[in-house]
Parts: sequence; structure tokens; C-alpha cells
Amino acid sequence: MHKLLNFILVATVLASGFILYSLEHTTRGIEREIAKYQNGIEDETENMRLLNAEWSSLTRPDRLRALAEAHLGLTTLKAQQIVKLDEIGSKVPAEPIIKLEAQGSDPIGAIIDEMKQP
Repeated sequence: MHKLLNFILVATVLASGFILYSLEHTTRGIEREIAKYQNGIEDETENMRLLNAEWSSLTRPDRLRALAEAHLGLTTLKAQQIVKLDEIGSKVPAEPIIKLEAQGSDPIGAIIDEMKQP
């Protein structure tokens, strides 16, 4: 009877040791995976900081103004361009510059050509 009890206790101790070793191995694997994810999160956070800094650099007003002037032909608003509501009638022509009813013409192309002339 004592031999059977000792055998069961030894088997229980060995099984417990194996289970504990398996749990430790699994726990260390999960810890490595967590560390990998934390490193990935830190890398992505750094990438976001770099992208935010680059976005701030690209959207600087002076840079956008220079690009608009160079590529779109836009200029800064001048004080002479601001018109009061009652002055609009004197600034807008009574008839359109280009008559859209003309047959066989490209009215939109003509408007664009008119806008390009100095």
C-alpha cells in the first residue's frame, strides 16, 4: 500500500513538474510575443511622429504660397481686390465676355484662353 501511495505521489510530482515547465515555457513565449508587439507599437508611434512632422513641413503657408504661385499662377489677395457688396455691379460686366450660344465653338476653352491672357 505504501509503495502504491509513493508511486502515485511521485507520478503526481513528476506530472506537476512537467505541467509547471510547460506553463513556464508558454509564459515565456507569450512574454516574447508581447515584447515584439510593444516594439512594433513603438516603431509605429515613431513613424507617426515623423509623418506628422513631415506633414507640418509640407503644409507650411509660405511653402504652399510659393507652390501656388509657381504652378497655379495664384497670387496673394491684395486690398484692391476686396469689393463692397454695393460696388459689385460696377465691377461685373453687363454682358458675358464670351457668348456661350455661338455655334461650333468651345466656350469653356475660350474662357480658359481668356483667363490665360495677361
